[in-house]
Amino acid sequence: MYRHSRAIAALLVPLLLSAGLALSCGPSSPWRFQTVEGESSLLAVSAADPSHVWAVGGGPVYFFDGVSWGLQTDDLEIEPLDVSAAAPDRAWACGGDGAGVVLAFDGTTWVKQFQTADETINIISAADGSHVWAVGTNETSASIYFFDGAAWTLQYQAEVHLQDMHAMDPTHVWAVGEDRSGRSGIYFFDGAAWNRTWETPGGELLIGVGAADPSHVWAVGSSPPESGGAEHSGGTVYAFDGKAWSLQYQTMEELHRVSAADAEHVWATGGIGRVGPIYFFDGEFWSKQFECSEALFDICSAGPWSAWAVGGLGGIYTYEPGEI
Repeated sequence: MYRHSRAIAALLVPLLLSAGLALSCGPSSPWRFQTVEGESSLLAVSAADPSHVWAVGGGPVYFFDGVSWGLQTDDLEIEPLDVSAAAPDRAWACGGDGAGVVLAFDGTTWVKQFQTADETINIISAADGSHVWAVGTNETSASIYFFDGAAWTLQYQAEVHLQDMHAMDPTHVWAVGEDRSGRSGIYFFDGAAWNRTWETPGGELLIGVGAADPSHVWAVGSSPPESGGAEHSGGTVYAFDGKAWSLQYQTMEELHRVSAADAEHVWATGGIGRVGPIYFFDGEFWSKQFECSEALFDICSAGPWSAWAVGGLGGIYTYEPGEI
């Protein structure tokens, strides 16, 4: 459902932009529309710090230098599906069509660093320059690859479909996905092995995961289908306190991604079609902080006062709390 909605958004971009689509939000929101980049969906955004932010999704790589967004490169072998930045001179992107490809950025140029026989590599997450994970996706299985700063190696394979991954440090990596039966759950790497550690109790579909520290982790997605229905609806937020997962919040919209600057600055975003909400958690309560006229597919933060979200119509939004 998640990937399907992103594909529909990508097809609608040229039509809606040419019709003068208004991307808007309430006047009291700390979020601001920053730019529209190109005529395609933006699927992922990642920040090394407030002046080194990358966004990908429709072919090019876009870069924010702290002042403005610009095209960094559009001469790549693949159209990147995901991006992860560990430092200003250490970033990775991934994609591929018929072969999984990882691209690496060294502060100057993007180059192909790794290729696999997977149909594509759709997820990448870097804890630092020598601890990077990438997920190769096939029809019935997923392969997790690991980069140690020198070479990529296969670390794990299973008959699962992984939706997202968050690498916090070398011994705390979380992923969310479904097993062969369609049951959604949490996969965790402790520095030695990957294990499925938890399963949603009510049929919820987990789509995104993010962590502030080992005792503050969030997973977001969609509520189970209505009785007799085939589609998920609404959104759910599960939280991990270092010991157990529990339902923390429910929304009216499906949630795609979550990003935590710390335990008191957490954002979750999602939506389908012409609805793109951003919810904020202050350490005690969740509340809707923003809504725009496009589904938002990813969100990242570079500290409590810096965050970005990207959407299906190519919009980029920035968190500017000082301008409320």
